[in-house]
Amino acid sequence: MRSESEDYRHIRAAIAQIPGDLSNDAVGVHVASLDDIYAPEAHAAALDPNTPIVLGARGSGKSFWAGVLGRDETRAAAASAYPRLGLEKVTAQFGYTGIGGPDGISAEQIDAALPAEASIEDAKAFWWASVISAVERSAGESLAKPKDFFPQAQDWEQREALLNRHDQRLRDEGTTLLILYDALDTVARTWARRRLLTEALLEVVWALRAYRRLRPKLFIRPDQLDDDALRFVELPKMRTGAVRLTWSPTDLYGLFFARIALAPDPEAASAFERTLGREGLRSADRQTILTRRWSLARDPADQQRVMTRLAGRYMGKGSYGYKKGNTYRWPIAHLADAYQEVTPRSFLRMMTAAAAQGTPPDDRAITAEGIRHGLRAASKTRVDQLHQEFPWIKGVLAPLAGLLLPQPEQEVYSVWERTGTVRALKTDAQETGYMPPFPDIKAAGAAELFTALERIGVMFRRRDNRLDMPDLFRVAARLLKKGGVAPL
Repeated sequence: MRSESEDYRHIRAAIAQIPGDLSNDAVGVHVASLDDIYAPEAHAAALDPNTPIVLGARGSGKSFWAGVLGRDETRAAAASAYPRLGLEKVTAQFGYTGIGGPDGISAEQIDAALPAEASIEDAKAFWWASVISAVERSAGESLAKPKDFFPQAQDWEQREALLNRHDQRLRDEGTTLLILYDALDTVARTWARRRLLTEALLEVVWALRAYRRLRPKLFIRPDQLDDDALRFVELPKMRTGAVRLTWSPTDLYGLFFARIALAPDPEAASAFERTLGREGLRSADRQTILTRRWSLARDPADQQRVMTRLAGRYMGKGSYGYKKGNTYRWPIAHLADAYQEVTPRSFLRMMTAAAAQGTPPDDRAITAEGIRHGLRAASKTRVDQLHQEFPWIKGVLAPLAGLLLPQPEQEVYSVWERTGTVRALKTDAQETGYMPPFPDIKAAGAAELFTALERIGVMFRRRDNRLDMPDLFRVAARLLKKGGVAPL
């Protein structure tokens, strides 16, 4: 019979081996697989064919779910997870993916079709062409690309006749076509062009309400939709109807425990099953987890019991260890961004790093110190990933290293002003061609830089008006906080 200490070693190894690259694309080699699917109940609204706009920060699962919906095999699994959505009667094609290849539509296709001085009507024609391309591919025209349909897209009579014909075809077939748009932050490298393309796409999405079986679905960052310069008259209604991809603590722990229960190593899966048995709980197979019929996918009390067994109850030792926090709640509190959201990517990175840290005692799979180390690893990974999306982020955070937070705004602004941060950012953005954090690059200063960081959840303003930064970014940025986890 296996000892508990042996079981903890196997579980620890399984946690450490959870894939570190949790990033997905909608198409290509990094598309979601069946083994990757975990389906929180709260995400049902985002996958509903009747929901045209899905909001999500980086790492929340936008491209993951776009990829799931875009493939027959994974969409069938989603239909099993969310039986009320009618996904078994849905087909899907991509309208934009951000990357090229045989199944993708990239920004290069937009640039080739639309000159720099393109009008809003030109931009709408491109997006209408992407819709026509999608419906043609759904009818078997596998090589159809948006550029091939500009004449029909620009002529509203031809366009309506073509789309009406396809809409009727889909009704006759008893199916609905999802037209998926992902990675929309990549459509342009300037604020003006991105706004033009975003506004044009939203107008096309709104107009598609006229067709019963053509359903667009946009996976988009909140800051892109919330841009105050967008002028589409129906935008307030679209914002109200948008669904945000969020992960509750219960969802995150459910995902974590599912990864252990379904570990590729049968020894680890068996060790976890025995560990759950000691708590009077059962493990689960893939289908049970997918359909949320497992207590560890939905019951916080059971989750906390298991986390206590794996990591101990508190983040500190001795009689006053409880003052350091509970091992179940502490990760959520320290991985949240300024909007109080935690992404699965950050959560799993913390746990994998915790399992790889040091040598735990025989009665634990991970330790409190390992979890603190995991925060450092998750923070570094998060900032590195943000840098891919916002190339200016590291240059903005670096001058703040060593600053004790929270601080009055002028203390933060003076650091940026003294180090010439904004001036250097403007020069770098112009020389390298990336989109700066503020629309008006000539007039922007330190206050506008804070607003940009606030918009993406990297900094926030406390009730007493001081500026602060969540631990998720603070640790990697090497800022200090009284009583907080020491920086990297």
